[in-house]
Amino acid sequence: MNRSIFPICILCFFALAGVALGAEKMENKTASAVEPKAFTFVQEGSGGSFVNDSPGNYTLTMTDVVPYTMFFADRPARDVGLAPMDKFLKGFSFGASNPPNAAIILPDENETTDMIVVELTKPQYNNTTRTLTYKAKQLKEYSFTSGWLHDQQSKVDPAIPERFGSVDLVIDDCTCDSVPVTSCPNECRNQCWQTKEFSCEPCGGCCNKPWQENGCNH
Repeated sequence: MNRSIFPICILCFFALAGVALGAEKMENKTASAVEPKAFTFVQEGSGGSFVNDSPGNYTLTMTDVVPYTMFFADRPARDVGLAPMDKFLKGFSFGASNPPNAAIILPDENETTDMIVVELTKPQYNNTTRTLTYKAKQLKEYSFTSGWLHDQQSKVDPAIPERFGSVDLVIDDCTCDSVPVTSCPNECRNQCWQTKEFSCEPCGGCCNKPWQENGCNH
């Protein structure tokens, strides 16, 4: 079914972010400069499927995908933007050693939603068919950097449908980077989303707990 991509992107984006037009500017700019912003990323499709590769491991396919990844920062920053899909997938951290956590949100005909929590690796996007695939590992224990995702955890459902309709894939912030930095516990350094470069880049500080306790792995 044809649909207007840009309006749907924007409506979904602001609904998920809770961004209010005319919101007050942050008063304490100094604190904003010190603490890294936590970003959340949203991808939208009109359908898709799960293929069970092995227990707990799936191939996630999303169809009729909006060709942009929407991103927003948690309050009080309220930064928002759109990244072309190919640039986002290239610039984000989907490494197997520390893949990002994500929530697959599946609305149903009863106007309720279920949420499946996974970690994502090996993204592939076909711009011609607008099909997006990931390797998705279902998680029973997890944590989110984004406060928005924390607020949605009551919707988690362990059931995995073979096929589904409308879908929003909500990806947590850039993961920690495992590099030889002797000043950081377990050589675990922060990465931050760069809104102009569309990429996760080292941002200097050491990762906070629980990453320090377990290295740069979940």
